[in-house]
Amino acid sequence: MQIPFQLEDPEQRAPLEERVAAARGLGAADPRLGKFCSVPAGSFLFGSNEGEAQEGPLRSAATSAFEIGLVPVTVAEFARFVPHGYSDRAVWSEEGWSWRTEHAIDRPRFWGDAAWSAYLAPSQPMVGVSWHEAQAYARFSGARLPIEREWERAARGEDGRTFPWGNQFRPLNAHHRGGARCTLPVGCFPSGRSPHGLLDASGNVWEWMDDQFDLSGNLRAARGGGWNAHPPQLRCANRNAWSKEARFSNLGFRLAR
Repeated sequence: MQIPFQLEDPEQRAPLEERVAAARGLGAADPRLGKFCSVPAGSFLFGSNEGEAQEGPLRSAATSAFEIGLVPVTVAEFARFVPHGYSDRAVWSEEGWSWRTEHAIDRPRFWGDAAWSAYLAPSQPMVGVSWHEAQAYARFSGARLPIEREWERAARGEDGRTFPWGNQFRPLNAHHRGGARCTLPVGCFPSGRSPHGLLDASGNVWEWMDDQFDLSGNLRAARGGGWNAHPPQLRCANRNAWSKEARFSNLGFRLAR
């Protein structure tokens, strides 16, 4: 299935309503699902001199070559995991399996709940999954969660830009607080594409990282900002964190390998 013009036009000449409708029309057949962006080994500007203390300072960092998901994992993709992945011990960490069994977890938090149907269309990012579930899905898919350096480099490129598209906040380039009070289908903001090709690197959902947030080890980092995030939280250098058991409506993930 071809991608509609509305979802490829970097100038976003089509209204958001048309772009959302086009993405919903693609649904699980969206050819962008499961695609990866390749990032070669190299250095980039990492962190910030103007953000929170845990971001900075702006400094040079490097990554090995890696691939990262073009878009966050969607409801349609995660649906393949639900019938078998929750019972597949091989894809879970020791800690994740203990958590799953202790709490009798056999599906995402909002799965099949009519009250949360606004979040569960096939092409919307998967939410309501803990770090443990995201990690298990990644293993199930032959991938992993990205580390923060990989995510930040893929989102901002090498030049230390503030947002994926440049240094100035542009409200129409991402889904954030003030828009729809739920997630939107992935890839509805082509003008927000990052230098390495990522879509939705700012806004729509926060994304679980593999990294610990700090030395306590109790929190896992998240990047990108969600549908209810304020503009400063959509900066590429911004960091957030939750406990590994958090399962929120603004928290999803994308894959790396």
